[in-house]
Amino acid sequence: MKKYILMPVLALCALSATAQDFDSKPAVTIDNEKEDLHFTVGARFMADAAYYHNDFTPMQSGAAITDARIRTSLTYQDWYFYADFGFGGGKFSQKNIFLQYAKEDGKGGRHAVKGGYYNDPAGSMARNTSLGSYHFISRAGASNALGEGRELGLTYKYTNDKFMAYQGVFTENQYNKEEAGFNGIVLAGRYLYRPISDEHQTLAIGGNIRYQHVGGGVREKNVLKKTLNLGQTMETFVDEDEQFVSCSLPWAENVLDAGAEVLYHNEKFFARGEYMYKHVTKKRDSKTLFDASNNNIDTWGTLDAWTAANPLRSNNFHGGYIEAGYMIFGNPYSYDKNEGVLRGLSGRSLEVVGRFNYTGLNDKVEGEYFSAGRNQYYPNGYMEDWPYSSTSVGGGAVRSYTLGLNYSFNKFAQVMLDYTYHHLSKDFLPYDKDFHQVQARLQFVF
Repeated sequence: MKKYILMPVLALCALSATAQDFDSKPAVTIDNEKEDLHFTVGARFMADAAYYHNDFTPMQSGAAITDARIRTSLTYQDWYFYADFGFGGGKFSQKNIFLQYAKEDGKGGRHAVKGGYYNDPAGSMARNTSLGSYHFISRAGASNALGEGRELGLTYKYTNDKFMAYQGVFTENQYNKEEAGFNGIVLAGRYLYRPISDEHQTLAIGGNIRYQHVGGGVREKNVLKKTLNLGQTMETFVDEDEQFVSCSLPWAENVLDAGAEVLYHNEKFFARGEYMYKHVTKKRDSKTLFDASNNNIDTWGTLDAWTAANPLRSNNFHGGYIEAGYMIFGNPYSYDKNEGVLRGLSGRSLEVVGRFNYTGLNDKVEGEYFSAGRNQYYPNGYMEDWPYSSTSVGGGAVRSYTLGLNYSFNKFAQVMLDYTYHHLSKDFLPYDKDFHQVQARLQFVF
């Protein structure tokens, strides 16, 4: 009797906290066969240690609890509710929480409608793979800089052995707490074709597309200014500084994301990769801003002069990665066809992995001069006392190479060790070129 009292209490604690995707079958379950109710409770814990060495700007070596989560689910007939709450970094954070209705069609297909807060289907294959199932300590940097994570929305997914079609509509901010404007709208889809799909191996080829109308921003001089921020850490969670690869894009209006992906695995080997492209259009009320700029002793004279001095253009960024792994011993690699991702290690296993990542957040106009002291580009190729604005973006470009070794003691406990070398190119940080880092992780999932 006590266990039936204890488990609902744990569930209530979980539902007032945070969660994530189940990386493995939950260890704690309660089944009510009479009512066809199935309740689970799980958790995940990650602790990382990292040592960094780079040319100039220091990174902070050390150790940290990088993730701690409580996860719950409730299944009733064809209905599935999931809630996932996190406490990593010493603070509460909202993770996945959604309701799903799924039905088999009798022809090998599965239809699922999902609503709530969860991963954008077009956010990249990497972002749709739970971190607890990932074969590296961090996802590839390009997927964090150019991909998207959780959003509030509604989706429809169809899957069978050969195909997956996953699409939906979302908002860019789940709480609509923008200072001005509204929380935007997103249309997204991910599509896969699997020419090889059996219990021993899988080949999946696909792509994704995403459209976002940026809705929220701040009011400046009676004009709504919307800004899009892009960035990534140096593929680490101990020092999450994004200054090395990041940019801010004021006056963002619409965003178009497109990507391609491929994944292959057999029992002992896997390889996967993605390419990601992001196009950002911009819009502003130039007339109102021009009128406000004339409300002083200095004036541009005409709107054309002001517009020429404050040019605006769209921006383009891209990146991608290639990953591979080999199972030295342990249970064979497996694939989740409903999610379109490679599963993590299960049981006692040892694997070696490698990755190359490229993230490009530079979109510079050829011939412009950059002053690191002023953090500013100059269109005429030299520094000017009365500088006209530039449309160049110098967010940085990084090439990252990682080797890793992962050992799973059992289906619950795992240790990971990664070495990563980054080569950075960023005008604002000319003395930062080479980064070396060694990371280790202890992970427990049930």
